[in-house]
Amino acid sequence: MLTLIDCKNDESDARVAFSWRNDPETVAASYVALPKSWDSFFMEYAECYFADAGLSPVFIFDGAKPAGFVRFERARPPELNGETAVEIMINIAPECRGVGVGTAAVAALKDRFRKSGAGFLLADVRAENAKSRALFEKAGFRPAGERTEYVAKTREKCRIVCYLCKL
Repeated sequence: MLTLIDCKNDESDARVAFSWRNDPETVAASYVALPKSWDSFFMEYAECYFADAGLSPVFIFDGAKPAGFVRFERARPPELNGETAVEIMINIAPECRGVGVGTAAVAALKDRFRKSGAGFLLADVRAENAKSRALFEKAGFRPAGERTEYVAKTREKCRIVCYLCKL
């Protein structure tokens, strides 16, 4: 059974999320496709991931086993003409990939945010990240636009596909 459990703003929970963030497959699929240092990650985790009290990150548990991590941000994508969406950024534990955990987690998140009154969920995905694109499409998200972003840290231009889901 899949459950979502609110993360704590502490080093223990941050270390779990950090270990998954620096997995090579996650790094390759990330917006900034570089590993993060612990100090940088923990500062971002503690100061940014909990900045909006209504959007604290969650762990995905498959039974008693931690299977993933999701963080959130409010966003105003141009596709929504000024309306606010909740952007979700999901990271599945390497040993739990490919078995439907991500799709089930996104379904649970849709229910959670629908009950909170949110109107849309959003996911920005690198165009070449076929696994994430398939996950969001399977979960009922639809492509809503594409853009090119310049990532200064890697000095690359990357294509981003914006996925939206009306709740």
